[in-house]
Amino acid sequence: MLPIVAFCYGLLRNFRRNNRPTEGANNAPAAGTADARPRRTRTKHNRSKEKHIHWDRLFVVLFTFIGLPLLALYWRRIHAFGTEILYPKYEFAPYSLDPVDVYNGKAEGMSMYPYYKFNRAGIDRRSNLSLQEFIDVYDAKWPVILTDVIPKWGAYHWSKEFLMKYYGKDRVTMKAVNGKISNAESLALPIELYFKHSNKGTPTRWTYVEDELFIPMRPQLKRDIGDMGVLEEDFYKLFPEDIRPWNAMLLWGTPYSRSSLHIDPYNWTGTNAVLKGRKRWKLYPPGQDDHLYVKKGQRSGFPLDCFKYNSPIDTFDPDLQEVQKKYPKFKDLRTVEFDQLPGELLIIPTGWFHQAFNVEETLAISSQVMNSQNYWIVLEEIFKAGNLPRTGLPSDFPSMTAENQVKTVMSLLPKTLLKKGKAVTQDMLEQIEHGMKKVVGH
Repeated sequence: MLPIVAFCYGLLRNFRRNNRPTEGANNAPAAGTADARPRRTRTKHNRSKEKHIHWDRLFVVLFTFIGLPLLALYWRRIHAFGTEILYPKYEFAPYSLDPVDVYNGKAEGMSMYPYYKFNRAGIDRRSNLSLQEFIDVYDAKWPVILTDVIPKWGAYHWSKEFLMKYYGKDRVTMKAVNGKISNAESLALPIELYFKHSNKGTPTRWTYVEDELFIPMRPQLKRDIGDMGVLEEDFYKLFPEDIRPWNAMLLWGTPYSRSSLHIDPYNWTGTNAVLKGRKRWKLYPPGQDDHLYVKKGQRSGFPLDCFKYNSPIDTFDPDLQEVQKKYPKFKDLRTVEFDQLPGELLIIPTGWFHQAFNVEETLAISSQVMNSQNYWIVLEEIFKAGNLPRTGLPSDFPSMTAENQVKTVMSLLPKTLLKKGKAVTQDMLEQIEHGMKKVVGH
C-alpha cells in the first residue's frame, strides 16, 4: 500500500510543479508603470535545480525492493481473497441418511415392478436383475442377494486347499477369540498354521481371518474376482491410489466365528461373496442407531481416515439374556435375518448395521462400492473426519456431475494426506510381517 500511495503522491506533485506559472512575459507589468523595472525571470531550468523528492522514482524503488517480495510472499492469500469475492465458495453442509426416505424409496421402487413378488420385510434373491431395477428398488435402500454373479468368477473355485498349496507360507491377519468377542486378539500367522484348525470352533472359542491386504497385494488373486454385475460403477477408482480404501478382503472363518456389529467404513455400499460354507446374517435397517449403543469417536485407521461405527453388542452371543440385560434397547430392534449360501453375492446398502456369523467353516470375499446413489454419504464421512474443510469448494460444485464432484474433492486433498496414506499401508504390511497388527476396519 505504501508504494502505491507514494506513486500517486509523486504524480500529483510533479503535475503541480510542471503546471505552476512562471514569471515572464505574461506576468510582466505594463511599460511606464511604477513597477516597470527589470526582473530576473525564474526559468524552468532554474526551477529544476530546487531540492525536492522524486516520488515517482521513490515508488519504483519501494515497489522493486519491498512491494514485489511482499506480493510474491502473499500472492496465494491475495489471489484466494480476490477469488472468494468474485466467485463465492460452496460449503458442503452436514448430511445424514433419512430412514423415511429409504423406506419410501423402496416402496416407490417396488410399485414400478408389479410383476415381481418382493419380500417386503426380508431379503430377495435375484438373478438377471437389470441395473435400472436395482437402482429403483435396492441401491442405497434395501439389501439384496444376487445368485448369478459369483459362479462366473475364477475365485468361485478357490478352496482352502488351493490357498494352502500356493500360499501356505504367507501370513494372514486374523482375530482369535477365547470367551467374549470383546476379548479378541489380533494375530498374523502363516496359512499353513491356520489351515490345521480352520474347521474347528465353539461358541466361545473361534478364529476368523479378516485380511484386507492379502488379495490386493497378489494381482493373480485379484484377477480371479470378476465383475459385480449391477455394481460396475465405482467412484473409489477416482481416489488417488495411496488413499484408496483397501478392496477385496479375504474372509475365512472357523465355525462360530463372526464379525462385530457395525456399519462399514465411509458408510459405503458393502458386498460379501460366499465361495465356500454358509453365513448367517443379521441386518438392521437405518434409524435404529440409538438402540445399538454405538461407540463414538472410533477411527478406521484407513489410508484416508474416517470414523467407524461399531456396536459393542454381539447379536450371536450364546447368552442373549445377558446381552439384553446389559443393553435393554437391543430387544426392540427391527432385524432382517437370513442365511447366505455358496455362490451368492450379498449387497448391503449404506446406513445398515450388520453382523455376519459363520455357521460352518466359510471362505468369502468382501468389497465395497461408492456410486452415484451413495457418493454424497461417503463424501460426508470424508469431510466429517476432518480430511478437508467443508468450505472452499467451487461455486459450481452443486451443478457438477457426481463423478466430477468426487474428482474435485479428491483434487483438494492436501498432499500430506497422500503421504500419510502410503505410510499407513506400508506400516500395515510391516506389522503383518512381524506377526501382529492392530484391529482395523471390520
